[in-house]
Amino acid sequence: MFYDINNNLENSEILTDNFMAVIPLDLATHYDIINNYVPRIPMIFSDFHFSKIEIFSDFLYGYINIPDILMAPPCLIRFIYTPSYIIFIDKNNYLKDMVDDIIAANCEKMISPGACLFYVLDFVMSKDLEKINSLQQNLIQLELSIFNDKMNTLIRDITTYRSKTLRLHHYYVQIEGICGCLADDTKGLIDEDSKQLFSVLEKKVSLFSHESEQIWEYTSQIRDVYQQQLDVHQNLIMKFLTVVTTIFMPLTLITGWYGMNFEAMPELKWAYGYPGLFAFSTLLVIVLCVVFKKKKWW
Repeated sequence: MFYDINNNLENSEILTDNFMAVIPLDLATHYDIINNYVPRIPMIFSDFHFSKIEIFSDFLYGYINIPDILMAPPCLIRFIYTPSYIIFIDKNNYLKDMVDDIIAANCEKMISPGACLFYVLDFVMSKDLEKINSLQQNLIQLELSIFNDKMNTLIRDITTYRSKTLRLHHYYVQIEGICGCLADDTKGLIDEDSKQLFSVLEKKVSLFSHESEQIWEYTSQIRDVYQQQLDVHQNLIMKFLTVVTTIFMPLTLITGWYGMNFEAMPELKWAYGYPGLFAFSTLLVIVLCVVFKKKKWW
């Protein structure tokens, strides 16, 4: 789909001097205007696990990889920018589903390829702050579950969140770098008004980057809290086992004592020796239990 920038981004099938295009990835090779860039960008259709921008003498090539923590499944956006046009190569029809909303909200301000690129990127990240706040709430609930004796699968969840939040932080750092390159364009490809827009977007992404870094550090704190609770739980188990061992240690001494093979042990021939020893052992266990209970050892 082609949009004429000089005509309020009206949909057009004819290439004009100033346009924005959103082309599905599976149809990209059908367009000569894209195939002309293949010799200079051999990996133009390859998938990367990061976001980047490449600056050439007469155009820019960018690649935006939105992580799955923000978008499920992960979204890939490629773009080719020149002073005359901006072409988005759309995978999974991600931009196709939102381009009409972008144009409806900003058509009067999308007066150049640089402005079109800005408003598309700004729209893509328009709900990121809400998603970051939602992620923070999920992590708070995860931390609270540590204290609710729901620790069986927590370490797996914590590890998953740490991995995803780290990728999120790297994503914003990379986007911040892309916006910085666009704002500081040294090739003269981007008009001054668009540079100012990208400068504003860079500051916005910097905020997201800081928030994502805080979230990643928060996952480290949650992991530490989990480890502390795990240590406390293990200490309680060891304390219980120690108390039980201490209670029955005198009984072990008694059984070992009467297990000696001496003939001069009158208790062995006493008719009430067994029940007497049983009663004494029971009384001893009860006394030890009462003593430990009063001392709050269990």
